[in-house]
Amino acid sequence: MEIYCIQMGSVIEFSYCMSLNDGLPCRNIVGCWQDRFDINRLLRSRFTEEEIIKVFGGLPKNKLERILECLNKLKAS
Repeated sequence: MEIYCIQMGSVIEFSYCMSLNDGLPCRNIVGCWQDRFDINRLLRSRFTEEEIIKVFGGLPKNKLERILECLNKLKAS
């Protein structure tokens, strides 16, 4: 399955949405996919409550925070 991602600015596969965040789903996954199937049920079946809270709890990172996080990961590798 594919969908246009506003964040990426291109068409992406569902598998990318499910593993975008260090093996965890993108925090926007529910809004993007809820019209196509029961995404909430799928997330509850694949991830622990702690993982779901990690993804959807708290405030979303702004663009600068995401860029800095990506740069730090590149430095570490």
